[in-house]
Amino acid sequence: MSACQGCSYKGMSTSVEGNYVGVRVGEESNLTLCATGNEIFYKDERVVVDLDPGPALGKVEQSPMPVFKPCQKVSARRIMRRANDNDEMAFEKKLENDFAAKRFCRERAKNLGLEMKVSKVDFALDGSKAVVYFTAEGRIDFRKLVREISRRFSARIKMMQVGARDEAGLIGGIGVCGRTLCCSTWLQDFRPISIQMAKRQSLSLNPSKISGQCGRLLCCLAYEDDQYQALPKKKANRPSENPRS
Repeated sequence: MSACQGCSYKGMSTSVEGNYVGVRVGEESNLTLCATGNEIFYKDERVVVDLDPGPALGKVEQSPMPVFKPCQKVSARRIMRRANDNDEMAFEKKLENDFAAKRFCRERAKNLGLEMKVSKVDFALDGSKAVVYFTAEGRIDFRKLVREISRRFSARIKMMQVGARDEAGLIGGIGVCGRTLCCSTWLQDFRPISIQMAKRQSLSLNPSKISGQCGRLLCCLAYEDDQYQALPKKKANRPSENPRS
């Protein structure tokens, strides 16, 4: 199963299995489900996980990890090994490269006249690959930029254009509700949001009140919209308070 489209296992647990653990990679809020094979990994152990664009350092946060559906098992990532001192040093180098590459990309993009905003650069733990996330209004010819980044950091570079909402999820932050952004924690799919949702909930239409960090309408406007749409129907179907005598 390549993606979860709903199945007969909905709401059913296959029980907690010892060969799956939850690993937190970097500052991500979501835990990554990882298969351990025949190894036993304990909470707070540092491990190297096989991710895209390459190996990544993480920490076991939940061991064992509940697995609810077969499709979850299929998408589980592989734990390559327990982290050692060399991995810890490589991680520090990765963070330096992430910061340096982001600054380098922004400077070179500006000098090359590219209308794009570099949001994040994510190197693999071994430094051989990196993904550059950026936003732009239209198509960008970034071939020269890729060559310069690749030559500067001796890595294979992949450019990935994202939308404003995806960028907010990558960067993270705190929403107007005072909690961590939904898009950087658990929200996977973005539903279409309209101003009608705010009107149905009698919210202020001030953009600063109903817009998120991405500048778009708040995703949470859709969470209870179905209930608000159903309210007029319930009122219409409600028995009359003054029945005929």
